[in-house]
Amino acid sequence: MIKRILILSLALCTTLFVQAQTRTVSGKVTDSADGAALPGVNVLVKGSSNGTVTDIEGAYSVEVSDLDVLVFSFIGYLTAEQPVGAKTVLDLGMEPDVEQLDEVVVTALGISRDKKSLTYAAQEVDGEELTKVKDANFMNSLTGKAAGVFVNRSGSGVGGSTRVVLRGNSSTRNNSVLYVIDGVPMNNFSPSQPSDVWGQNFGVAGSAGTGGAGRDGGDGVANINPEDIESINVLKGASAAALYGSQAANGVILITTKRGKAGKVSVSASSNFTSESVLMMPEMQFNYGQTSAGALDSWGGSVDAKDHVSDFFDNGKTWINTVSVAGGNEMAQTYFSYANTDSKGIIPSNELQKHNVTFKESLSLWQDRLKMDGGVSLITQSTNNRANSGMYFNPLTGLYFFPRGLDFDEYKNNYETFDANRNFNTQNWVNNIDVQQNPYWILNRNQNEDSRNRVIGNIGATLKIVEGLTFRVRGNIDKSVDRYEQRVHASTQATLSDINGRYVQQNAEATQMYGDALLMYNKTFEKFSVSATVGTSITDSEVKTQFFDSKGGDDIRNEGIEGLFYANTFNIQNIAIGGTALFNEGGSHSQLQSVFGSLNLGYNGMLFLDVTGRNDWSSTLPDTDFFYPSVGLTAVISEMVDISSVDLLKVRASFAQVGNAVNAYDLTSGSFNSIIPYGTVTTPTSRVEPGQTLNPEMQNSFEVGAEVSVLDQRVSLDVAYYNTVTENQRIPIVAPASKGGGFFYINGGEIVNKGVEAALTVVPVSTENFTWTSTLNFTKNINEVKALPSELEDGRLQLTAPGVNSYAMMLTEGSQFGDIYGQKFARNEDGVIIVDADGRPQVQEGGLDYVGNPNPDYMWGWNNNFNYKGISLGFLVDARIGGEVMSITEAMNDLYGVSKATGDARDAGGVDMKAVYADGTAYSGLLPAQEFYTTVGGRAGITEQYVYSATNIRLREMSIGYSLPSTVMEKLGPIKTAKLSLIGRNLFFLKNDAPFDPDVSMSTGTGLQGVHVFGLPSTRSIGFNLSLTL
Repeated sequence: MIKRILILSLALCTTLFVQAQTRTVSGKVTDSADGAALPGVNVLVKGSSNGTVTDIEGAYSVEVSDLDVLVFSFIGYLTAEQPVGAKTVLDLGMEPDVEQLDEVVVTALGISRDKKSLTYAAQEVDGEELTKVKDANFMNSLTGKAAGVFVNRSGSGVGGSTRVVLRGNSSTRNNSVLYVIDGVPMNNFSPSQPSDVWGQNFGVAGSAGTGGAGRDGGDGVANINPEDIESINVLKGASAAALYGSQAANGVILITTKRGKAGKVSVSASSNFTSESVLMMPEMQFNYGQTSAGALDSWGGSVDAKDHVSDFFDNGKTWINTVSVAGGNEMAQTYFSYANTDSKGIIPSNELQKHNVTFKESLSLWQDRLKMDGGVSLITQSTNNRANSGMYFNPLTGLYFFPRGLDFDEYKNNYETFDANRNFNTQNWVNNIDVQQNPYWILNRNQNEDSRNRVIGNIGATLKIVEGLTFRVRGNIDKSVDRYEQRVHASTQATLSDINGRYVQQNAEATQMYGDALLMYNKTFEKFSVSATVGTSITDSEVKTQFFDSKGGDDIRNEGIEGLFYANTFNIQNIAIGGTALFNEGGSHSQLQSVFGSLNLGYNGMLFLDVTGRNDWSSTLPDTDFFYPSVGLTAVISEMVDISSVDLLKVRASFAQVGNAVNAYDLTSGSFNSIIPYGTVTTPTSRVEPGQTLNPEMQNSFEVGAEVSVLDQRVSLDVAYYNTVTENQRIPIVAPASKGGGFFYINGGEIVNKGVEAALTVVPVSTENFTWTSTLNFTKNINEVKALPSELEDGRLQLTAPGVNSYAMMLTEGSQFGDIYGQKFARNEDGVIIVDADGRPQVQEGGLDYVGNPNPDYMWGWNNNFNYKGISLGFLVDARIGGEVMSITEAMNDLYGVSKATGDARDAGGVDMKAVYADGTAYSGLLPAQEFYTTVGGRAGITEQYVYSATNIRLREMSIGYSLPSTVMEKLGPIKTAKLSLIGRNLFFLKNDAPFDPDVSMSTGTGLQGVHVFGLPSTRSIGFNLSLTL
């Protein structure tokens, strides 16, 4: 008996010993059809959290024992299980899953759908495309990579905002897309944007009426860490976005972020460095100097001046370093990431620091019937000396206008001098006018700083009630706190500062809370499929603002003292008593409550019907609800008939009605102004005519499209035609004095956008070692202002703020959105310019007239990716064809005689014009350059002279990378993959007729598109990216 027990024990121990022996098994995973390597395949030891993913060559290695079973899973392929046994090498050819949906995409509310069943256009951009050539604002990386998407950025440099418009401008108020992260609408709050050519001087009481409505305060979407993004899905039309109701008129960009995965812990790290240099700047002359000593211009005689303009700009530098950790088991998955962005702009002391921390946790409980997830993202960002567009507080005006022949270095090295009378340093400069100061005085003694602290938290749960019936609930809070300060030292020009300086402080706190609950049903009954969702959501948005500006009137204790009592002491306690320093406290609070539902019916995988409906109740409107429906139909022809070599042939059509919500306090003003110290309060006033109300803008959109894929998906085409009509624009009209004066908002007007989009993807070569993928995106949008209210003066609506002399951006019935109006040359019936008796061009009578429109005729982007073994090459060429842009910068440079054009004209002996006198007699001879350019130049000159074609074609992105092969990686210990890439962005223009980058505007607001007002020069970025996985 004892002998039997000993033998049994020995056998058991031997078995346990064998099981305990672990070793490494490795292999390669390929597509069984063509043998192509499959990167990113999950390889998991069954029943454990031990696992890995295949590298770029499809290779993997994992610790196993003889009794283990490996589970291989990858989207679009059948999951495979392979026992290890005694193998040390285990290769696998994975079989495509013909039963699986062709392509799963994320749609509205974060619901995943089979792309084949969609009844509207939706285009996905992989997260890798956004990080291949990184930008500090990752939305700039979307340019050219999706049809129907127009991206332009502000000219404020580091930390500047980006404007994204889908399918054209349709609103007088807001054309920005709705950003949705993991199904939850995001707050894309921006503290401020410039609204006229002055740029930053705040334009509030106490600022001496100096115009200007602010600065570029950046935007919210740029706070996201692009390395956290799994993919972006662009929902372009109203049908795609209809479930977002009154938030969806401008389309939706869905951002799906990364999360933890079951398997061995994986660590990813990347380091990205780019050096930015000036791509193009205004062309200058340095051969002609001042007309006389002390003159502000450069209309004088010959000089040999140094090019101080090019010397002013630095090489910018941007470091983006990230690390992420992901892992877990079948029950719990964790994701953590950290990113640091350190960016220095091309002007001295312009810097940005940003830190991102993200943590996510997912749980699968109760045999996967209950899934819970939660996460938090923390963002902190600080920016020093954010560059200002416009003519105030802008170092570029003084830099450009500086009289040639003087020594700029003298003012660079000695931008301030000691004033013995005042006992402090004051500005050292050649003149004392508001539109130019010593650039180094602005950078060192007019400094601005801003910061943002933001937290985004979310929690959710999904319960599988019975097979096919699921209940989901989510909650999200997004809170950001912004602070801005500007300290303007004494001796800054009097329009911009009081005698003792100026102190500006702006604080903003934005909070958005969101919650929803969805009941989802999915079931297949033989040939029929049903997918239905009903739900409710609530969005609560609140913004609190405080604004302080010390600029004001005389101090009652000491006549002549204004704003600040003690010079250059920057705090609120140092306010001059009796002055008119302004303290403004305002904000908004609104709530949107909604119920919604969707129904998708499918027949035999070939016919799909989509019906959605959403009802919104908004606190910004009276007790009225608004219903937003959509309906769509898709027919998959390739499932109905067998067509040789055709993988997919599908046609679709849809109609939807969505809204553009009324903003909080569009019905009444929402701010309270106090003039310190006496507390004069401005009370709210009605912005709607008594007895009237406002409704949301209403958009009716019709879309048809087709998708075709042939030759084993080697060629794919998605084309769409859309026609969108937006009515009920919110339009301000002058209120009669009998009703309090000022203005009222009314509903009226109609704007139409119709166009064609196409996305063509071709894989010309695909072998085991070499692939080439090429994608062409094409967009053509036709915009028309169909109607405007008869109550408008002159029948036109001005989009830009008052105070602009030579141009305005207008809406005019029968024309396009955002027409540029300006002063034009007076011409005779034959179109020949009319000059006065001295030969100077005359201005057309009748005020401002149409001179151009910034909207392109069409756009395209050509994106290519080549892979040969471990070598990769990618490049993106994009084009904007048609449209016009205007430059106040060039006009002002001409006025001061510093532009290359003015120098060339003097070299030629004058300006040769084909012109006539008022009586029709032909003008002959050359007009002196100074006479011509001081007539047409300047902000009050002849705008027509400074309108240029916006057509441009450029090499937008390029990258060349090398991934170390798996045979090398095996020798590098814990490092599984390593890739080094050389990268470039905005490398050069293939065509550009404008003297500046047409894609850069003064503001990303509604009214300053296509207008260049001393924005920073466009830059070229070259650098490297190193990425590792452990």
